[in-house]
Amino acid sequence: MRFILSALLFLMFSHTALSQRVNNNEVPFELLPSGHILLNATVDGVAGRFIFDTGAGLTAFTKTFFEKLKHVVPEQGGYTGFRATGERIDLNLYKVNNFELGSFKKQEEEISWLDVNLGGIDGIISLKLLEAQPFTIDFTKKVIVLQSAQTLVAAKKGTKRIPVQLEQSRNKALSLFAYFTVNNSLILQIALDSGAGKDVYRLSSKYLKQLNVNVNDTLNVKKIEKKSEINTEHSSLIYLTKLKSISAAGNATINTSNFPVQFVDGLIYDGIMWINWLGSKITFDLNAKALFVK
Repeated sequence: MRFILSALLFLMFSHTALSQRVNNNEVPFELLPSGHILLNATVDGVAGRFIFDTGAGLTAFTKTFFEKLKHVVPEQGGYTGFRATGERIDLNLYKVNNFELGSFKKQEEEISWLDVNLGGIDGIISLKLLEAQPFTIDFTKKVIVLQSAQTLVAAKKGTKRIPVQLEQSRNKALSLFAYFTVNNSLILQIALDSGAGKDVYRLSSKYLKQLNVNVNDTLNVKKIEKKSEINTEHSSLIYLTKLKSISAAGNATINTSNFPVQFVDGLIYDGIMWINWLGSKITFDLNAKALFVK
């Protein structure tokens, strides 16, 4: 497992109040201009605002929010993960009580915290929280629908299926991957990351040559160096350009073209990308190891 800590943790967002939940099985969210999903949740009786991040690995709060929780149990062991750029992160782990996301309730959840200021955002909620709960992200209505066994059948009708691969790390962190065809030639296993940000498609720079990208073509390729927000001694070399096409392997009708791409030196995956482009509705059924998109 390679724990992805999204760059969103170090960005400030301006945002408005979330709308009230209309249906008991719906969790409203705000879709930020950055492409991130911002929602309300309650932990140990304390209400907060969180980014829902399918690429985060595990749930992490800000230190400020964490210190509001009254019933936190520290674990004796910790967790070492890695950002997608290979940067190591060592985390302490804790158990918290009564995690509530709309009508979804979990008596106990494993979390960590980071000493960061997110400008009124209290942390990130990872896919691990909902691994046993099928759900749909509806980008049109801006709600996460918590599916029952009955409604899940209806949610899958008329959709396109994307097989996914789950990466579990010691039952503490969970990441999600699927295969995609890039430029109709190269099939890569790419992390599906709702916390990546708008129009973010990152590929390992080792595929530059195979995708016929000339780094010396300064008209079409821009080279930048980005320092880590955590360890300023760690930096990544990135090549910015555009590629012709990307599509779900085995279902070319799920596709986009002429898309921006970041080729990153030292990326620990084939690639990482945001998920919003896949469809207006994305149903997650991790038990079936598949997404179903409209």
